[in-house]
Amino acid sequence: MELQSLLRKPDSLILLGKLKIIEGMKENRFLYAARFIACLAVIFIHTRFPGVAGQYIDALSRFAVPFFFAVSGRYLLGTGVSMDCQDSRYIRSRMKKTLLKTVRITFFIYSIYLLFSFIYHVLNKISVKEWLASKFNPGEAVIFLMYNSGKFIYDGSYTFDHLWYLFALIYVYILIYVFAPVLRKWYKALIFILLSFLYFGELLQTYYPIRPFGINICTWYVLRNWLFVGIPFVLIGILFSDHMEKNNVSMSLEERLLWNKKIKRNSLIFLMAGVAITIVEQSILAKKEVYIGSVIIVVSLLFLSECGLPGGRFLWKLGKKSSSNIYFYHVLIIACIDIMSNNGIIPVPAMWLKPFLIAAICIVLFYLNPFVQKKAG
Repeated sequence: MELQSLLRKPDSLILLGKLKIIEGMKENRFLYAARFIACLAVIFIHTRFPGVAGQYIDALSRFAVPFFFAVSGRYLLGTGVSMDCQDSRYIRSRMKKTLLKTVRITFFIYSIYLLFSFIYHVLNKISVKEWLASKFNPGEAVIFLMYNSGKFIYDGSYTFDHLWYLFALIYVYILIYVFAPVLRKWYKALIFILLSFLYFGELLQTYYPIRPFGINICTWYVLRNWLFVGIPFVLIGILFSDHMEKNNVSMSLEERLLWNKKIKRNSLIFLMAGVAITIVEQSILAKKEVYIGSVIIVVSLLFLSECGLPGGRFLWKLGKKSSSNIYFYHVLIIACIDIMSNNGIIPVPAMWLKPFLIAAICIVLFYLNPFVQKKAG
């Protein structure tokens, strides 16, 4: 009866067709496109544009890694409200598989960067003993274990610790496995508490730079780590997944159609608001790892990803086939470009050109490369 009444309404008929298209899509193309844009944003963080414009582009790009965490949480536990998904045994079963997969990926990628670092230092006349001592010592071990950073995962051969993201995911997955019985009892409170500490810490960075554990709070990894970024944003993804599942179960078809139209409009407004707030925050507080506007952008993108928006003709393909590799290996490309330009092998790229150059090389290597295409297929 509900479907028949809808079919009598021309507007509803159009919306119904759109909804069927949305539900019939096996791939969330908008989300793939958003992931690709987030990967470009990470490149723009690590190869900054010059001047004041570069500062604002850097600030707006800070949504990227929180977005990756949130997307991980969005699909971490599957559907969110069935009895099986509430059961700790189910959660732990899911987490065990995901954790093992993440550990394998992390080990493989870390091994590549470790080999690169070894070759770089040997070619620069640094002994193996000196190289090992500079990277793997008790002080660096503490920084790595506490903050997912330090020379365990970066050094003079490549100066960005982007692999902290993978190690933070491992931490978060272990904690979800351990605390599976209370995950959905605690996750809302944890999101609020940890984000509150994150932004209180950022205020301290600006107005009262304390030294917790003897490390200046302005040091990037004191707040940007598994605790203050990894956990809350993965939990935001899980909370969003639960919310969407409850909507799908509780709403009628007509209500879903109206919700889809309303949430698309509101999410676009909030997305623009997140951009504006980020710009204001950068103007007042200068550079920060995660802005309040970043949270708004992330949540807006999650909601927009449920509205059946297109991902562009090619943009979603770039995201699907190359976003992970771009994130994992763009720092290696930056390091190679820097080494070659510093040694006069290639001209030093202009600061405004370098982000586009790195992005273009990444697309060629990880999307247009026939070997990668064949492997992905």
